[in-house]
Amino acid sequence: MISVAAYLENEKVADLKSEYVNGRCLPLVGASQVHDQLCVRLARVIGAHLAGTDCRLFRPTVKTHIHIPGDERFYYPDLQVACGELAEQPDFLESPKLILEVLSPASEQRDREEKVPAYQAIPALEELVLFAHDAPRIEIWRRDGAWVAETLSGPPTLRLASIGIELRVRQLYAGLAVKDH
Repeated sequence: MISVAAYLENEKVADLKSEYVNGRCLPLVGASQVHDQLCVRLARVIGAHLAGTDCRLFRPTVKTHIHIPGDERFYYPDLQVACGELAEQPDFLESPKLILEVLSPASEQRDREEKVPAYQAIPALEELVLFAHDAPRIEIWRRDGAWVAETLSGPPTLRLASIGIELRVRQLYAGLAVKDH
């Protein structure tokens, strides 16, 4: 078991990053080329859209902190958006309004079973989006009182109400080694 303070201090100098779940450190798994390219494309489009607003896009160098009684976690989402004034913590966010994760065979089960419910405990989070790595398939969770999931398979656009953007799904997946649905 490791304390939060020790974890945060270690992450500042660690060659290999890890996530923190209630005293346990879990190493990050490597990403595929498709995973990386989806993240780059999403970052480019969303970053350009947010220019000139009070919202900022963060890559997986900034952690998300989830703290509820008896449960403390730090994750590195693939991308996250926070708006307005940011807390004084330079290494992590506590109030993202949008989180985007690109699934991979090595992380999909953990992402779905562990991270999705943990992310949904963040009061400020409005949308959580999971992108399939092997096909143009997207699962979007929206907070509408309770969390409601919608799966998109091959639709022309993905609407993210939290930041007011529509993304062309075919453009995001174009040229990647994925099955076309």
